[in-house]
Amino acid sequence: MTSSSLSMIPVKGGSGNAFVGESDNKRVFIKKNCSPFLTSVYLEGITPQVLWTKRTAEGDMLAAQPWINGHTLKPNEMNDSRIGKILRHLHQSEKLIEACRKLDNEILFPADLLEQVLSKSSIFETNGFLANVVIELSETLPELKATDIAVVHGDVNHKNWLVDDESDKVYLVDWDTVLLSSPLVDIAHVLTHYIKPEEWEKWLLDSGYGVAANIKSELIWYGKLSFLRQISEYMARDQIKETEQEISRFQDFCRLF
Repeated sequence: MTSSSLSMIPVKGGSGNAFVGESDNKRVFIKKNCSPFLTSVYLEGITPQVLWTKRTAEGDMLAAQPWINGHTLKPNEMNDSRIGKILRHLHQSEKLIEACRKLDNEILFPADLLEQVLSKSSIFETNGFLANVVIELSETLPELKATDIAVVHGDVNHKNWLVDDESDKVYLVDWDTVLLSSPLVDIAHVLTHYIKPEEWEKWLLDSGYGVAANIKSELIWYGKLSFLRQISEYMARDQIKETEQEISRFQDFCRLF
C-alpha cells in the first residue's frame, strides 16, 4: 500500500484526526499530526508498528499503522495483569527518555501538572468541592526526584488500550499526551479509576513497581489530580453528564481518603 493511492475515511470518535486508510482492499489506521514520538514507542513494542509517515501538501504529518482487528478495553477489563507490565516497561525505558528529550519535551513537576489542568476550565473555581481539592493539592505537592522521572503516557483510560483479537496482544495507543514526569501520573489513574484500593499493593507488586514507604500518600495526590484532569477533558468536550458523573466518583474517592 502506498500513501499516494490512499483514500481516507474518518474514524468515528477520532476527533477529526483518525482515519481508516484504504487501498487495494487493504486497510491501515492513519493518525494526522500525531506525536513524532510514536515511532520510538513502536520500537519498544508498546504500540502497533508504524508502517510509514508522510507530510501532506497542507503540511499535516500522517502516520500509518496496521489496522488491528480488535477492541478497546472496557472498564471491567482494566484489571488485566498485562497493563501494569506494559506501563512498567514504558516507565523503565531509558531509550524512550532519550527520545523524549530529543523532541524537547520539558519535565513537568507536580505544580506544573496541577497548573496545566487548572488552566483548562473555570469549573475548578466555581465548584466548591473542586476548589477545596485544588487548595489541598497545591499545599501538599509531592517531591519529584530526578531519578524518578520517566516517560509518561498521560491518558491511560480504558479507551486507549487496544486488544488484538487475533493475537491477544495488548497495545497502548494515542500518544498525543506523552510527557516527562512521575510514573505515578499513569499508575494513579489506573488504580483510582479501575482497581479497588485494597488491591493496590498487589497490583504494584505484580507489575514490578514495589511498594515504597510514602507511595500511598503520593498515589492519593496523583489520583486526585487524575480526577481533575478527567473532569477538565469532559468539560472541554461539553460532556456535562460525564462531568457530573466524574465529580460524583471523585467525591466517593475523597470519602475513602
